[in-house]
Amino acid sequence: MNQNQKKLQMNRALSIALSLLVVVAVCVTVIAVGTAKRNKPDSANTTSSSKSSESTSKSSVSSSSSEQEQPNTSVIAGKVTFVSPMTAGNIIKEWSADIPVFSTTMEDYRLHLGVDISAEPGTPVYAVADGKVESVEFHPMMGQTVVITHANGYKSVYQNMQTATPSGIQAGVEVKAGDAIGAVGDTALVEISEDPHLHFELYKDDVCENPLAHFTVTPIDPATNYED
Repeated sequence: MNQNQKKLQMNRALSIALSLLVVVAVCVTVIAVGTAKRNKPDSANTTSSSKSSESTSKSSVSSSSSEQEQPNTSVIAGKVTFVSPMTAGNIIKEWSADIPVFSTTMEDYRLHLGVDISAEPGTPVYAVADGKVESVEFHPMMGQTVVITHANGYKSVYQNMQTATPSGIQAGVEVKAGDAIGAVGDTALVEISEDPHLHFELYKDDVCENPLAHFTVTPIDPATNYED
């Protein structure tokens, strides 16, 4: 009887031990599976995130490309068409940017970067092309001065005009070719010995050009149309 009881006790102990091992194995398996699921990346989310990132990248590239292709709207573009700054006038001194010419007022020889067009005081002066008024001011030596910027780097300068300017002509105002921007006067101290006239200069990219290469002036009296 003692031996049978011992065997039964041993069998019970083995059964309990095996049961415990099975329970431990199951727990370990469950924990391992749970850990693996938590660590496994979500393929759907990963794909969605990748597509979103790719879309954002494409959008940025498209936006950058669009900005590069968009022209600078602050720059005036297009071909420039010039008109005469006066309906009629006599050219009393032509443009001479290379050879000094005699100044009757200063009694010396100096370069003449514009063209002088004489007419009766008060004769209207017009913008030679579409553009924007850059400045309206009184120059200490060249008198009443209006500067207009145009397309393609052109700039026109009107000087020796009367101090009174048409209403609305001020810095920042857009003008069209032929708009009145002043009147012939005699306010330039360095040209005061000459008849009342418009001193007109034209620049391309800040380089002085001969205005008469871009427009012609109808003489008031051909007999007095000469170079001083």
